Amino acid sequence: MKKGFVQTTAGIMAFSMIVLAGCSSSGKPSAGSSPTAGNPVKEIPTVEYMLPWDPGQPISSDLPVFVEWGKRTGVKFNVNSPPRDAFKEKMNIVLTANELPDMMKFFQDTATFKDYGPQLFVALDDYLKDGKLPNLEKWLKKYPEIEQVMRHPQDGKLYAFPMVQDFDFATTLWLVRNDLLKKEGLDASQINSIDDLKKAMLALKKQTGDYITSTRLGFDYFAERTQAYFGLNVNNGTNNGVIYDQELKKFVFSPIEYKDRYKQWLDLVRWMYEEKLLHPNFLTMKDQELFAGYASDDFPLMMEQPAMGQLNPTNDLNKDVQPIYPFPIGGKLYSQTKDPHYNIAYRSPLVINKKSKHIDAIIQAMDYTYSDEGVEFLHLGIEGETFTRDPKTPSGYRLDKVQSVWTVGADGKYPDGLKKLTDYGYGSWWLLGVITPMNRFGLGYKEGEEEKASLVQNRIKKLDEMGALRDPDPFLNWSKEEASKIAEITTPLKTYISENLSKFILGQKPMSEWDAYTDGFKKLRYEELVKMYNDKLAAAK
Repeated sequence: MKKGFVQTTAGIMAFSMIVLAGCSSSGKPSAGSSPTAGNPVKEIPTVEYMLPWDPGQPISSDLPVFVEWGKRTGVKFNVNSPPRDAFKEKMNIVLTANELPDMMKFFQDTATFKDYGPQLFVALDDYLKDGKLPNLEKWLKKYPEIEQVMRHPQDGKLYAFPMVQDFDFATTLWLVRNDLLKKEGLDASQINSIDDLKKAMLALKKQTGDYITSTRLGFDYFAERTQAYFGLNVNNGTNNGVIYDQELKKFVFSPIEYKDRYKQWLDLVRWMYEEKLLHPNFLTMKDQELFAGYASDDFPLMMEQPAMGQLNPTNDLNKDVQPIYPFPIGGKLYSQTKDPHYNIAYRSPLVINKKSKHIDAIIQAMDYTYSDEGVEFLHLGIEGETFTRDPKTPSGYRLDKVQSVWTVGADGKYPDGLKKLTDYGYGSWWLLGVITPMNRFGLGYKEGEEEKASLVQNRIKKLDEMGALRDPDPFLNWSKEEASKIAEITTPLKTYISENLSKFILGQKPMSEWDAYTDGFKKLRYEELVKMYNDKLAAAK
């Protein structure tokens, strides 16, 4: 159910100025300076910054990450952080009231910041041209696809800062507690068909005695993760069932073009639900409940991401977590797309209010997040205070000043008063300009643990070698009018897909109605939608 559009008025945002003595012209403190040393007094701008934050994490303007970041770039941050789940509603409030902060993360998608850009946000182009964003420019040159997805389709300008993903990644890899499978005489490496998977699932249930898997974030996420091995995209995601066929070199509507394996996927998920392998709350389960289930061994099968370690969060040596690599469906192995080198659909992008009095200061502060120093700082904090360097570890660092594998005692406890890295705000990847492999996968490993630190990268490499990964689908940059027409077509399409698939899975609709369901797409203008995609593709070429 969609949340109603909020029409209340936000409070008027205050802008304050503080005066600090002894600042250089760059806004950074000058070594050895003092108010009596003849240095000019420089006003430090207070910048209103709104961004989503995870529940349970400390957040305030006094958080060390904001204080130190401000010191290094010559600003003071006044942070307003609604909970992640309420962030979109807060965005609607400030947009309706026309009281935008100086800088903010924007909607969690790849389009609306372009729609609002010319009216509300600062275009970065002149700053790039004038050499004021040298660090951002370096990443744009390294990954040209970032500009392709972010530039306005009509005026060609860049209205937001991206979050750069500096590594190759894939969305989905199913993981399983192999130690439990082995107790039943099975092994994850032997799962090479749907029948093998069913046998393994029943073996896991025999060990746990109850449901063996679930998901989070609703139907879209569940469908995306479980359809990946079938080479499908029929969930309510970005393309609404439209997928690029690598062999045909065109976009097709997967519920029709791939009708047989679409039904095979549904048969499997429906069977999982009937056999009480899939938790009854799989459509509504929240992160906390799901991860608690993994930690307590309730869910020994995880159809999630290759980087997630929840099946063995305490690194118990008795628990053996192994991947179930993709297997042929109907005699053919299907691939999933690699992730692009940007992440602007979840906690990004970041925009600057065109009416802000502090645009130049924000430009400087944001470019710092793309510099080598800034990337290290936002990931790790301050050398000697939160981390030390160690070339012998896989990451080149030791977190021996905060709670980590280096500071935990033999009893599993930490010294009194020792904080987590996130207690300072460091390592909160939604703040970052660049996400590194170190941050996502290999930061907490000691000397000699290179194999563990590269586990995710090795899994991605294996998927690639199998032919189970392909390049991202061609990106199509829609105009506002085109996007509006797509929304007009896909809104009823989304409803039709989610309502019918949910009923099939839950047993509320018999499979004898499958053909009637797929025939129903003909009335929903899917052919018009596919034509729009292919016409746009031809024009882009």
